[in-house]
Amino acid sequence: MLITIQMVTFLNRKKVQHRVPQVSVSGPLLFLIYINDLSKSVSDKSSPILFGDDRSFIIANGDETEFKFKANEIFNEINKWFHSNMLMVNYDKTYFLQFLTKTSNEINIQVSVVNRKIATAQSLKFWD
Repeated sequence: MLITIQMVTFLNRKKVQHRVPQVSVSGPLLFLIYINDLSKSVSDKSSPILFGDDRSFIIANGDETEFKFKANEIFNEINKWFHSNMLMVNYDKTYFLQFLTKTSNEINIQVSVVNRKIATAQSLKFWD
């Protein structure tokens, strides 16, 4: 299973105390350092894949009930991490994708976070 997450910051009307100029060389590096521990928050439940500012989480489990529980648990942990770091998940760019072997059956699952359904994809362009 591939879970792709795009990140956006909360829009807050308070005055910004600290910032990095958008065109600076250090901006992307500081962003990556800032979100680096997101993967650690769910690494005991999934296999995180990091590429630039994209985060994907692979979940493998042969038991359907356990798989459903783990998928929802990971999305909730990710959402909690974003909220505690004053970020939010861009649900319009967040997908849930099942990888199947020839002998496995698709698991009927609906993943949701905070009463918002995560879109299920049949295919994705990975790191486009």
